[in-house]
Amino acid sequence: MPSKVQAYVYDISQGMVARMSMPLIGKQVDIIPHTGIVAFGKEYFFGAGPCIGVPGQTVPCPTCQILDLGETGKTSEELEAYIQAHLASEYTQETYNLLHKNCNHYADAVAKFLLDGTGLPTSITNIAEEALSTPKGQSIRVMIESMERNMRSSMGGGGGGMNPFGQQSGQSGAQVPPPGASDPPNHDLEAALTEMSTAAAMEDRRTALQTLLKITENVEKNPSESKYRSIKMANAVFTKKIGSCVGAVEAMVAAGWMPDTTPEGEDVWLLGDDAIRCQLAYRNRFAAELAKLPAAPAAAVPRPAAVEPAPAPGGFPGMPGGMPGGMPGGMPGGLPPGGLNSPMMQQMMQNPAMMQQAQQMMQGNPNMMAQAQQIMQDPNMMAQVQQMMQNPQAMAQMQQMMGGMGRGGGL
Repeated sequence: MPSKVQAYVYDISQGMVARMSMPLIGKQVDIIPHTGIVAFGKEYFFGAGPCIGVPGQTVPCPTCQILDLGETGKTSEELEAYIQAHLASEYTQETYNLLHKNCNHYADAVAKFLLDGTGLPTSITNIAEEALSTPKGQSIRVMIESMERNMRSSMGGGGGGMNPFGQQSGQSGAQVPPPGASDPPNHDLEAALTEMSTAAAMEDRRTALQTLLKITENVEKNPSESKYRSIKMANAVFTKKIGSCVGAVEAMVAAGWMPDTTPEGEDVWLLGDDAIRCQLAYRNRFAAELAKLPAAPAAAVPRPAAVEPAPAPGGFPGMPGGMPGGMPGGMPGGLPPGGLNSPMMQQMMQNPAMMQQAQQMMQGNPNMMAQAQQIMQDPNMMAQVQQMMQNPQAMAQMQQMMGGMGRGGGL
């Protein structure tokens, strides 16, 4: 539901400037304004820093004007998160300047955030420039700037200078607290993080913490952007990163994300308004857990595929230089000791024609190759082959058979 945004304007001269401006600067000035922005039942103003107070009771003088600036769809949590993330570092006691960066400029920045760029009337934000634009006003400007420098110098270079409400805080206006500063410990989050550290695999935990850190950081840095506060459950990559880690879903819920359904019927994770101001604290907590993990393992470098050596000229499948994994340097199992040393085997190996025929026969007949490998893996069969190779008559018959195959006899 939209909330009304108003500017509460106070005359810190309490009527004096209206009576004395003409003789002092030669120009009529009705008020010296101090402005606070009222929304969500609170008044946001600059005192000892960004402050919050009861509307109309933040400074020790009554309002002289109440301006209706418009309506906002933002929430108080979004505004206060924005103040802490951006305005608190820009508007400080040290950066305060009575003429160029005062309480009215701060109120203007607050209004522009709530109303998407619509701020205070220029009659308020430019009051110093307008009032001191006359020749007499220029002399007063120099005097004001000199007084402010002297006051800061006497305070060691700090302090609020000529800030009329530089001490304003406490009962009449509490400073905007950092997100999560006053929140009680989140026991559900701590329980979920403990479960992750004790039950989840290391890399699953790392991936889940990195994901939680990222979504929390997005909200903390962009509190008014609704796209960072809704995550589709159909997002398979996100679901895998969180769902595969024990305790990660519980940590997400503890950080304020709840399952919901959009008006279009789409299931989403949605971050509630009341959880926005806590995201900085949660982000820091996730970062601390992530920092406890050891460095991620280096990616494995794939091993290059083995390159089989080319057969030596005249080699025989299964003999040295022949088929990988066979006989010594060839088929699996190899020949029994002494097989290659038989006179007949030596004669075969020294006969190029016979070796070529044998090679062609083996390469052209896969079944024969498979049978040869099976024989060489059977100790009993290998013993019979060895006996045959030591029998001159059997070897002569084998030589004749191979010769016939080489002439086209085949099997």
